[in-house]
Amino acid sequence: MEQNELIREREYRELQLLFASGNMDEVVAGAKKLIKKYNTAFAWNLLGLAYKRMGEVTQAMSLYEQLLKENENTLFLSNLGNIYYDLGRVSEAEGLYQRTLSIEPHHYNATISLANIYSSLQKYDQSLALLKSLKKATAGEDSDRMSDINYRIAEDFRNKGEAYFDKAIEYYRGSTKPLSSAHMLECIYKIKDKEKYLEESEVINKRGELNPLLGAIQTHAAIRYEIPDHNLFCSEPFRYISSSSLLGISGFEHSLTRKLIEIMDTFESTPQPLLNGGSQSSGNIFSSDRDCIKMIKKIIEKKILEYRQLHQSSAMFLKKWPEKHVLHGWFISLKSGGALNSHMHKQGWLSGSLYLRLEKQANSNAGNIVFSLDGGGYPNGQKHYPTKVLDIKEGDIVLFPSSIFHYTLPVTSDRSRVTLAFDLKPVHE
Repeated sequence: MEQNELIREREYRELQLLFASGNMDEVVAGAKKLIKKYNTAFAWNLLGLAYKRMGEVTQAMSLYEQLLKENENTLFLSNLGNIYYDLGRVSEAEGLYQRTLSIEPHHYNATISLANIYSSLQKYDQSLALLKSLKKATAGEDSDRMSDINYRIAEDFRNKGEAYFDKAIEYYRGSTKPLSSAHMLECIYKIKDKEKYLEESEVINKRGELNPLLGAIQTHAAIRYEIPDHNLFCSEPFRYISSSSLLGISGFEHSLTRKLIEIMDTFESTPQPLLNGGSQSSGNIFSSDRDCIKMIKKIIEKKILEYRQLHQSSAMFLKKWPEKHVLHGWFISLKSGGALNSHMHKQGWLSGSLYLRLEKQANSNAGNIVFSLDGGGYPNGQKHYPTKVLDIKEGDIVLFPSSIFHYTLPVTSDRSRVTLAFDLKPVHE
């Protein structure tokens, strides 16, 4: 390698290390310097990624769109696709991932992202075809990627139904992803006997694993089998349900809620089998750099901090708070008669709901949220599982451990019930 190439490669590595360190202001300055010096796709791409990481999503999007007018580079295509997806522009993201794969058939990130879209649309066989082809093409190259592919294949088999759970278990065992063990245990809990469940659960606990899904399964099993609840996430989740009103809080005004409801339709809706008579936005609304989104995010983050300060010496999920995390949000709109079926947020840590519009008669339970220790289609053995109905009002914010099953009682008002739901999700390296 010539001296000039060695210098350029060193400068590239230094910029990558700077990006990994998280100082995006320096990355922007460094990327612009390398663009001026070399004008390479690598430098342009890191500039776009830095803008995105800084929350300057519109600037990052415009940059990639401009670059693609001159250069159909797979880096630009896939990263613009990621931005579109986060902003809820799913069909446009799908098109960009497909264009990426037409140039580079086994582009890892584009394949994973496109498979994720197919899965979200319940097109599991199309997702599986992509993932299995990628696994075959990249076999032996990277153990972390193999683990990730195995996990995604297992997820598709699990989502196809109980007839495919044995296949799902097989692929989960080939993955070290954070939720692999939990999903494997969930499949075992549903289709295997008590002894097999207890054997796997004990192994997982000995490894010290904790996450919302394990918490939900193990608390449920403790009631069903009448055994002690040894889950490491949160064994008394109802203690950590918090409800308060944002009305009167600085920044939370009618004009803010009106703007949030107005922009809801700018996000594409995503298929949500749990919803009856309603719709859910796709992507992550907090990826948007609109002022109203920034404001409500700031308010929610403040409430989460207050929640942690209140409970900081309590349950393990608060003691083991993820150092790296992201706030992921979406809108849910329910028409009259609409409801959201029982579920929990397995990819979260702390979950919440902010009620932007909710009309109901006095002393009515219509539209209220119900928490339960039973759900997920788990076999309940005809045991009694506690429930708790929370009487909510417009402007309320509810925070709770992501391990709790919850559902919505049917809405009866003529105007739709609009909720901003969110998860604080761990970011795993």
